[in-house]
Amino acid sequence: MATKPRWRKRVEGRLGSLGLRVAWKLFQLLPLRWAQRLGAGLGLLAYALAARYRRVAIQNLRRAFPDWTPAQARAVARRVFRNFGVGLAEFLKAPTMTRSQIEQILSVVGLEHLDAAFREGKGVLLITGHFGNWELMARYLCLLGYPIAVIARDADDRDTTELITTLRERSGYKVFPRGNAARFVLKALRANEAVGILPDQNAGDVFVEFFGQKAGSVAGPAVFHLRTGAPIVPLFCVRLPNDHHRVEILPPMHFEPTGDTQADYRRIMQSLHNVLESYVRRYPDQWLWLHDRWKSGRKQFATLATKG
Repeated sequence: MATKPRWRKRVEGRLGSLGLRVAWKLFQLLPLRWAQRLGAGLGLLAYALAARYRRVAIQNLRRAFPDWTPAQARAVARRVFRNFGVGLAEFLKAPTMTRSQIEQILSVVGLEHLDAAFREGKGVLLITGHFGNWELMARYLCLLGYPIAVIARDADDRDTTELITTLRERSGYKVFPRGNAARFVLKALRANEAVGILPDQNAGDVFVEFFGQKAGSVAGPAVFHLRTGAPIVPLFCVRLPNDHHRVEILPPMHFEPTGDTQADYRRIMQSLHNVLESYVRRYPDQWLWLHDRWKSGRKQFATLATKG
C-alpha cells in the first residue's frame, strides 16, 4: 500500500480532530439514547464510505473465520462499524455521565475478583482488548472508586491525542503514553493502583497464536507481572441488545517464572490472547477488526521461510 504524503496526513489529522471536537460538542447536547442512535448511524455511514477499512475488516474476518461466506463476513463487518459508532458516542458522553446514569445501561459481574486482586496489595494489571466499550467500562470502575490508569497510544494528530486524553482524564482515569510508560506503571502498581492494558494490536515483542495464526504482541503485561507480582485480571465490556452493557471480570491470573524469560513472556501473552479469542469468537461483531492484526506474524513467517 502506497504511503500517504506527509501533507495529506496532516490535513486528514486536522480534519479528524476538528470532526471529533464537533462531535463531542454535539453529543453533549443529546440525551444518551439519541446519541447512541446517531452514533450507530455514523458508524453505518463510515461502513459505506470508508472502503479501505471496510475491506480490512472483511479480510480479517474471513481470515479468522474461514468457514464463513462472504455475505456473513460483510454482515458482521457492518455491525462492527455500527458498534464502533455507538461506542464513540458513549465515549464522548461518558465524562459527564453519573454513576446512576451509567447503571441504567450497564451491569457488572465478577467484581469480587477485582477486589480480591486489590487485596494482594501489589497493584492490578487489567487486561482487555479493543472489544465492546472498554472506555465506558473504565469510567464506571473509576466511579466505583477504583484507582485506574491506562496505557494509550498517541493518535497521529497531536490535537486529537490531547482531546482524547482530556476526555479520558475527565472520566477519572490517568493516561500513560505507550512507549514511555514503564516507570509510571511501576509507580502505580507500587501504590496498589490498577493499570489497564490492551495488548491486542500488532507489535513485535513476542509472537502468539491468535485464531490459529501467528500474531505479534506486546510483552508489557508479562514483563510487569513477572517483575512486580501484580495479579492479571482479564475483563470485558460486552455490548448487549438495546445497547446495554455487561462488564465481565474474570478471576485473577498468576504465572510462575520458569527461568526462561522469553518463554515466560510468550506463555503469559498466549494465555491472555486465548482469553481474548474466546470472547471474540462469542461476540465477533464487538472486536475492532479495522487494523492488520497479523502483519508482524506474516513478516516473521516470511523471514523464517527465507532463512530456511
